[in-house]
Amino acid sequence: MKGETLRSEQDTQALAGRVASLITGGITVGFEGDLGAGKTTFVRHLVEALGGSKGDVASPTFALQYEYQVRSGLTVEHWDLYRLKAAPGELLEPPGTRTVRLIEWPDRCPEILSDIDLLFKMVLLAGNLRSVVASGPLAPRLDV
Repeated sequence: MKGETLRSEQDTQALAGRVASLITGGITVGFEGDLGAGKTTFVRHLVEALGGSKGDVASPTFALQYEYQVRSGLTVEHWDLYRLKAAPGELLEPPGTRTVRLIEWPDRCPEILSDIDLLFKMVLLAGNLRSVVASGPLAPRLDV
């Protein structure tokens, strides 16, 4: 697993655009990292790259989950598991063929980790840089 350093929000936006090209219905993408590592910002740019409105994207820390409509009739489920110790029942079932799941803090519910198709580990570095490493079945197609 090779990593990538994001030096600006434009770098995050460019990476999100590359990820969007891999996204189809039924895919689950996870985002791990400390508070402030850029998980929600990445999701915001990914939703935009999928044809949704990045202005609609907010951190679902207190709401647990939001949904966004994007291109081709796909629905994006945006989950935040920060406050949980077990996965909600919905996450124990695979997403539908018209649904894309984006999950922040999937490591809080290890029972779902094996279902993640693409996992980003994000680390905040000095100078507001971010390191991103991708793993999972789709990672080789992304080259991050």
